[in-house]
Amino acid sequence: MSRALSQPEVRTDAPDCGARLRVVGCGNPFAADDAAGLEVIQRLRACGEWECELLEMPQAGVELMEILDGAQTVVFVDAVSSGALPGTIHLVSLPSQAIELRALGSFSSHGWGLAETLQLRTALGRTLPRLFLVGIEIETCVAGGPLSGTVLEAIGIIIGRFAALCEIVKPERAITWKIPRRFPPGDTSFPGRSGDVPIAERGL
Repeated sequence: MSRALSQPEVRTDAPDCGARLRVVGCGNPFAADDAAGLEVIQRLRACGEWECELLEMPQAGVELMEILDGAQTVVFVDAVSSGALPGTIHLVSLPSQAIELRALGSFSSHGWGLAETLQLRTALGRTLPRLFLVGIEIETCVAGGPLSGTVLEAIGIIIGRFAALCEIVKPERAITWKIPRRFPPGDTSFPGRSGDVPIAERGL
């Protein structure tokens, strides 16, 4: 899939929200389901006020350094390819080797993505916020195509359950999911409950 080489535009509706929750939608607005993360942010804005900062990032790049500054928790919303059924919603702590990020893991003209950003911040001694991914399994990424019905359904579930997501990833909650939590198409239990930590992660 081709991607423009220009620097990404970072759009925000609350540029000085402080060290709270930051939700960042990523993706390619011109490649069907790859635009899922951007669509989520646009719909959340249309719903009204939220106690978090909503940003759009059409392409990942060095601007990720700025995105991570000043936040305690950052939730990225991105299209993913894992082999699951299209429309599956994934919730996982980042960084993760278990899932392929579309926008955040893609390379710009300088070969930059989330992994490079985290490595640089660590090398510079800069703190990292808690990072999560809400991934939406894609069905199609045809250039110029619309979002698929399965992905639109997943987006609707995320919007409807967004308040629950904000509650479960609050900075004071010491929750991590190294193993992705997967919600099949139509599963409105997303994002689950704060106590629903996989057994493998409890050390049992």
